[in-house]
Amino acid sequence: MQVRHLVARDNLSPEGRILDPTAVRHGALRAGRVYALAGPIDAETHLNLDFPDHHLDPCVVVESLTEGAAALATPIPDVDEPASPYLLAATAPTAYDHRGPVDVGARRTAWLAALRERRNAAAPLPHTSVKAPTP
Repeated sequence: MQVRHLVARDNLSPEGRILDPTAVRHGALRAGRVYALAGPIDAETHLNLDFPDHHLDPCVVVESLTEGAAALATPIPDVDEPASPYLLAATAPTAYDHRGPVDVGARRTAWLAALRERRNAAAPLPHTSVKAPTP
């Protein structure tokens, strides 16, 4: 499954630029529809000129940021039906800024710790053994 950057149609300007890049979400598509949604993008990495490893653009345009919403396709000239590839949108260059270096290792360590904490909080109560009555 490929994770993509998804932007809702109502977050586009008339020219097709992304209005609020912080409202873009990570997600996956299946059969032309939003299959799964994850959290919003992180501006410290996605909009950071000092972190070239992972920028926001391009984003796939979807009807809405909800599971099951249709991904918009790029129309082919002189054809009535839309076809792949997906319609893509980009942010205005002014959305990018110098935000400083990113310590990927420290961020990963913090993310793993938060994930571990969340899993532990959701863990079921430990099984208590019940002794069978003695005859």
